[in-house]
Amino acid sequence: MGALTVPFGVSSRARSLPELDGKTFVVASSNGARLTDTDGRSFVDYGMAMGATLLGHAHPAVVEACTAALANGPMPGFPNDIEDTAGGALARIGGDRLTRATFATTGTEAVHLACRIARGLTGRRLIAKPVGGYDGWFDPVRFGLVESPEAERMNERPVKEGTTLFRVNEIDDVDQLFDEMGPDLAAILVEPMLGNTGCLVPDRAFFEHLTARARANGTLIIADEVMVGLRRGVKLVSEDLGLTPDLATFGKAIGSGVPVAAVLGTPAAFEVVEDGTVPCFGTYHGNPLVASAVLATMKVLEDEAQYTRLFDWGAALRTAMVDAFAGEGIRATTTGFDSVFSLWFTDKAPRTYDEAKAKVRPDAMKRVSDTLRRNGVVALPTVWGRYFVSLAHGETEMDITVRAFREAARELARAEFKA
Repeated sequence: MGALTVPFGVSSRARSLPELDGKTFVVASSNGARLTDTDGRSFVDYGMAMGATLLGHAHPAVVEACTAALANGPMPGFPNDIEDTAGGALARIGGDRLTRATFATTGTEAVHLACRIARGLTGRRLIAKPVGGYDGWFDPVRFGLVESPEAERMNERPVKEGTTLFRVNEIDDVDQLFDEMGPDLAAILVEPMLGNTGCLVPDRAFFEHLTARARANGTLIIADEVMVGLRRGVKLVSEDLGLTPDLATFGKAIGSGVPVAAVLGTPAAFEVVEDGTVPCFGTYHGNPLVASAVLATMKVLEDEAQYTRLFDWGAALRTAMVDAFAGEGIRATTTGFDSVFSLWFTDKAPRTYDEAKAKVRPDAMKRVSDTLRRNGVVALPTVWGRYFVSLAHGETEMDITVRAFREAARELARAEFKA
C-alpha cells in the first residue's frame, strides 16, 4: 500500500483500531448494533461511534428525517425554520432550570463556548477540571488527561492556558482549590462520569459539596455531558448524581451519528449570549440536517420503555461479563452506567484517579480486546476503554458477546493472569 492521503487513514486517531492477525479494521457499513468490515465480516459493536449512536447505527427515523432535510437544502446559511424547534426539543433535557440552548458542531466546540460564557459572565479567567477528565481536544482543556505528567501528584497545583486541575472524590482537594484560587475561578468544568478514566463516577456527596463551594464562590458549574448525555434518560445526568450546573454541553447521542453539539444553560448564564457580550458564530451550527437529526432522536426517546429495555440489557451484559471471568477464577467488576461502562480486573472498583491508575491492567485489556475481535465483537481497545450499549443491541448480540467474553476469560486463564 502506498502513502495515505489521510495520515493513518483516519482523521482522528481515537477512531483507529490496531492491526490484528495481519488484518486492518476498516468499516464498510454500519447498521443497528453491527459493523461490517471491508472483508465482509460482521461485528457486534460496543464502540458505537464513541457513544454517538445511542439509537443504533442508521436508525430509520433519523435516516428518514435527514434524507428529507438533504432534499430540502441542508445548508441555507440564514436562519432556518426548525433550528429553534430543535433547540426546544433538546432543552427538555435541562428541565425547568436549563431552558436556553445554542448549537455547535462538535463537543469540543461546545465546551469551548461554555467556558467563554463562564468567563464572560464572571469576568474571571480560570477554569478548573478534574484530573483524568476529557473535555475536548483544544489545547486549553486537553490538560490533565490520564497518564499525563500534570495528572501526577505534585506540590503545586498545575495551571496551563487558564485551566487548572482538581481531583474527583477528594473533598479536601476541592476545598484547597477554592481557598487557593477562588477569586479567579470562573467555572468548574466536570463530566458527570469520567469516561476516559474508566467510567469513574464521582460520589453524590462529592458533587453536592462541589456545588455548594461553587455557589458560595460565585463560580459557575459546567457539566460536560457530551459523552453521557441521554444515557440515563431525557434529563441531566449531572443533576441525577447531585451536581447542579449552570451550563451543560452535549454532543454525540443527541444527533444519533450526525455531527451536532449544543450548550444548554440557565437564563442567567445565557444573558451574555443574548446581549452579545459572548458572540456565537458557526456556519454549520444548527443547520436543518442536524436539527432534523436532533428532532428525530428526541422523538424516539419520548418512549420511556426504550430506556427500561436499554438499562435491563446493559445490566444483564455487565453481569454476564463478570460471571465469564469468575468462571475462570478471575476477579472482575464494572464501573459506570448500564448504557456505558468499563471493565476492571479487581473486586473493588476505583473511586479516585490514583486508585484507577493503580488498578488498570494494560496486558489483560489488550488480550481481552484482541480475543473479542477474533470472536466477532469490537470495542474501544484502550486500557481505559468503555463499552457503549444502544437500543439496537438484542438477544442475538447478547449471545455472541457472552460467548466472546467467555473465550476471553479462557485466554486470560491460559495466560495465568492474576487479578
